[in-house]
Amino acid sequence: MPQRKFRLIFLSHDLTKKVELTFTHRKVQAALLGLAVFFLATNLVAGLAASFLINSRENQALQQENRKLRVHVTELETRVAGISKDVSVLGETDKLLRMMADLPPLDQDVKKVGVGGGPSLTPSDAQLPEVANALWSLDRIGREVELQRASFEEIHHKLTVNAELLEHTPTLRPVEGGYISSGFGVRRDPFTKRVEPHAGVDICQERGTPVMATAGGQVIYVGRYYSYGKFVVIDHGFGYQTAYGHLNDFAVRQGQYVTKGQAVGTVGSTGRSTGNHVHYEVRVNGRPVDPTDYFFEDVAVLPALALKP
Repeated sequence: MPQRKFRLIFLSHDLTKKVELTFTHRKVQAALLGLAVFFLATNLVAGLAASFLINSRENQALQQENRKLRVHVTELETRVAGISKDVSVLGETDKLLRMMADLPPLDQDVKKVGVGGGPSLTPSDAQLPEVANALWSLDRIGREVELQRASFEEIHHKLTVNAELLEHTPTLRPVEGGYISSGFGVRRDPFTKRVEPHAGVDICQERGTPVMATAGGQVIYVGRYYSYGKFVVIDHGFGYQTAYGHLNDFAVRQGQYVTKGQAVGTVGSTGRSTGNHVHYEVRVNGRPVDPTDYFFEDVAVLPALALKP
């Protein structure tokens, strides 16, 4: 079967010239196919070029953002390191305060439970492990701070209790100056000449010298008491009681609360006494103990007004 032919004729404007082109069917198909391929290739190249330009701009923007992020991460790591150093100083302070409060140091196992472990990187963190490490460090510091907060609360409570206990522990001499004429324990009674137990100490001092409460507490007895003459008893709590005998006069009343160093009376020689002195006793849970074992504080540090009757 003969091939179909296509004839293309070009005429000049004045029709004096003619150009005639003859194409076979196959040539026309080949030309159209070539044009289609050309347009497709052109569009593909243009698309790839545009995509490359867009991706390149996006990559540049991402790289710039990453550089900024790394700068911020570096600053964060520096601040985290400073905070971690401060927390370490708190830990050393905690040790000292716990020792001062008579508390045992924090158990190492407790510290490990509170701040142990390490950062676990997820696939999304792998590109910027510094961020994951910084976040883990902040979390660790947060747990350390919480542990220190709990420890400081325990220290504060213990120091508060200790301060209250110290205020109610008889740690003063009942009079300023003077000398102990008769000690605690077994002695020869100056009147009967027999060996008898002596439940306190006798401190000689001039008549009228202020006698002080050796700790804070409540006065539970004021009055004459057998051979002790004018007698005052104070209950300090925590199992402590003190007693003051042979007073010349009283400066407190029964039921009154007194503070450490407050005058309860003055030195005298009432009751069965051979001279001016104060008989002073300390009892712990009802048992008499040697008062000199509790002479810890210097009366000179107390306010002068506290010594006045």
